[in-house]
Amino acid sequence: MGLLDNLRQASNYLRKLRLSLGPNSYFQYKRERKHTRKQAEHAREHAADTERDETEHGRERRENAAREREYDERYARERNDQVAREQAEEVDPGP
Repeated sequence: MGLLDNLRQASNYLRKLRLSLGPNSYFQYKRERKHTRKQAEHAREHAADTERDETEHGRERRENAAREREYDERYARERNDQVAREQAEEVDPGP
C-alpha cells in the first residue's frame, strides 16, 4: 500500500497545482494585480519624465527666445550706430 499512497499523494499534489494555476485561481488573481500595479507605476514614472522633459523643453525655449531677442537688439543697435557713422561721414567727409 505504500506505493499506492505515494501515487495518490503525487496525483493530489499535481491536481492541486493544476487548479492553483487555473484562470480563476488566487495565483492568477495575484499575478494580475501585480501586473496592473507595475503598469500603473510605469505610467506614473513615464508621466513624471514627460512632464519634466516638457518643463525643461519650455525653459530651453524661453532661454533661446531671450537669447535671440538679445541678439536682435544688439544687431539693431550696431546697425543704428553704423548708419549714424555713415551719415556722419557723408556730412563730414573728413580731411
